[in-house]
Formats: sequence, structure tokens, C-alpha cells
Amino acid sequence: MSEKYRTTRRTYLKGATAAGVAGLTGLSTSAGARQGGPIQMGSILPITGDLSAFGSGMQRAVNIAVQDVNDAGGPLGRQINMTNTDSQTQPSRGIQQYNSLVNEQNIIGFVGAASSGVSVTLAQNVAADQVMQVSNASTSPALAQIGYNEDRSLKYFGRTAPNDGQQGIVMGRILSDDQYIGADNAAFLFVDNPYGQGLAELAREAFEGETVGMVGYSQRASDYTSTLDSLYQNDPDAVGFIGYPGNGRTILNQWNNGGYGGDWVLSEGLNDPGFLSELSNITSGMYLASPNPEQTPGQSTFEEKMGDQAGTLFAPHAYDGLFLQALAMHKTGEASGQAIAQNIRSVSREGETVTVGEFQKAKDLLDNDEDINYQGASSPVDLNEKLEPLNQFAIMQVQDDGSLETLDTIPRSFFEGKLGGGGGETTTTQG
Repeated sequence: MSEKYRTTRRTYLKGATAAGVAGLTGLSTSAGARQGGPIQMGSILPITGDLSAFGSGMQRAVNIAVQDVNDAGGPLGRQINMTNTDSQTQPSRGIQQYNSLVNEQNIIGFVGAASSGVSVTLAQNVAADQVMQVSNASTSPALAQIGYNEDRSLKYFGRTAPNDGQQGIVMGRILSDDQYIGADNAAFLFVDNPYGQGLAELAREAFEGETVGMVGYSQRASDYTSTLDSLYQNDPDAVGFIGYPGNGRTILNQWNNGGYGGDWVLSEGLNDPGFLSELSNITSGMYLASPNPEQTPGQSTFEEKMGDQAGTLFAPHAYDGLFLQALAMHKTGEASGQAIAQNIRSVSREGETVTVGEFQKAKDLLDNDEDINYQGASSPVDLNEKLEPLNQFAIMQVQDDGSLETLDTIPRSFFEGKLGGGGGETTTTQG
């Protein structure tokens, strides 16, 4: 469907009678919402494409959250009906799936996308459609400023993953600090999309030495010899690599075979156990910057529910993305994207603690007009004004078998006030 059709259709639905709106879309008054049918929601996650190593685990986590919510009677006494889709890690495919979910399924909110490149595309549309988007893995700083309605009173894009401003600081620290690499100069290799470009620039800014190369690469390429030649043109001491496992296998194999040398720092997008162990003869000794949030009461419960997919990167964040939206609906007494946008922050910060699988407890507290503080599967998930959390981070090093050893942890408090307009708690107004 065209953008024009979608906007016109939403405008029509918003102008319909209360009964018509309740019957067609779930946008209703509190009383109507409690009597309505299933609440339509969705996911747009990378089941195929460059992030396919993580997609199925992310989708499983969302579906577990739906089950937990529905087993407790659902928000407003209504069941969530989930439609899962595959972004293929491509913006064009992601927007096709989004259009279908909005126009055909009448969703009011969704979890995704994973890739920042896909999420940036989707987030341009959500406010006009009054659909809430919560990404579990998109970390581009640009997303802190996207998803607002026209008067910037509501933000329809949020995320349970941290802003890359944090990761850039950590990557720069690994490259600069004599305790780790202590490079005099470095080059940055990044996937040519908003995630890669944004994080590479942030890491460059945090690096205390001289930057001698900023080289982007295409995900569509199959040979990266010329890319590596450009990266090493000025003989860097070290490389900051921002990418995904799919192309990362080819790049690291060609780097190893080419004898380029140098120390490497990997981004969290490469933190996949299969990728690191498969290439352990290459990745051993490399450093990695990764979110390492504090233990929450529900973390072990979530891992038990996930079984053999418990280690999937950003899967806990996917669970939290759905659970938070359901909590926000119940608090408002309305099943709509606007209701979620209005209250998703408030259920994440202050009040009695609720966690994974405790939707009934949360409902009881909210029904008694008590505040709740959702402590998630992924982290304490205290959303700030930009609807994103600060996370504790870890500096890790790959071992000979591809496993990771944590060398240091950096607390959330270290990052406060260091992210500028991208997501710190220092700003007092949205935007």
C-alpha cells in the first residue's frame, strides 16, 4: 500500500465513531478497550539476512513475552495477537512488512527492527500512523531524535537496547588505554549503514590517538581485499571493526590470509558465539565492547524460558520491548499506539518492582493506582526522555576457543552526561 493510502486510512479511522474505532482498530476509550477483541501487534526481525544469527532467538523471546502476558489475561483483559515478520535485514523489506502490518493487521505497536538501518526507515513513519515501535537491537544515536509527532510532545520510537554513544566511548577506551591496546593511531572499518557509520564516528571521537582511516564496506560485496587495502593504506596500529557476522566471516578470513596485522576491537554486532568460535584461530586475542547490564530478578527466569537460545544477543531486549508495551496499555486503560507512547517510560522507572513473567502482579498494582518499575530480562531498562536506557558495559577479550573473558565493567553512572543530545539523562525536555 502507498504512504498516501496508509495516512488517509489512519485519518479516516481516527474520525470514526467510538464504537467503530473500537471494533476496527482497538483505538478506544478505557471502557471500550476492556470490552474489545484481540490487540493486534507485530514483530519485524531479521529471520534471514546479515543478522539471521540472532533473528530466530529474538522472535522466540517476543513470542514468550506474548505468552506470558496472555497467560495473565492480557492488558485490559484482552489477548495480544502477534504477527511475526522477517525484515531480511533490509530497509526496503522492512518497510514492506511494516506497511502490511499497519494496513492489513491494524497493529498498534511492534517490536523491531534489529538493524539500525531498517529501524531508521521505519521510525520515519510511526508517529504519523500512531503506531508504537520498540527496537530491541537498533543502537544508532540518530534514533534518539526520530519518531516524534508533529509538536514533539510524544515519541513513538523507543528501544530497550542502549544508544551507541555508550559503545563508541568503550571502543575508544579499548583502543586508547595502555591496559588494552594503547594504539598511537587507528583506522575504523564499518558496515555502510546508519549503525556502522554512526558508531564508527563515535568511536573515532572517543579515541585519543590519531585516526588514519575511516572505511565503509558494502554488505552486498563478496570480496573485501580492496577494502582491506584501503583500511591499511596508512598502516594503522589497530582497527575498530563495526559489522555483522555474515560479512564479518569473509572480512576476517581475508584479513588473516592477507597478513595485514594489527590489533582489532569488535563491536557488539559481532558478539555471536558461533561466529567467534568458528573463527577462533583468527579472533583469539581480539577485544570486544558489549552491553553487560546488571543482573535483574527476572534474568534467570527468562533464560530458562529460552532454553538453548538463551544466549542470543538482544533477545532479552525483545522480550522487554513487548512486555513494556503491554504494561503501558494497561496503565493507560487504552489499547493504542498513543497510549503506549504516553506511558511506556513511566512503567519502567519508579514504583514496586515487577519482572519477567509477572504481568498479573503488574496488573494488580496498576489497577490499584500504584506505580510499577519493570526490571527486565535485559537490564533494569530505566527509559530516559528519549525512551532508551543506559546500560552497564563490559570490555571483553576473545579466548582461544572463541569464548569471551570479561576484563572490566563500566557502570551506567560513568556514561551519564556523556551522550550529548543522543540519550543522556542531562536533557530535561524531549527533542
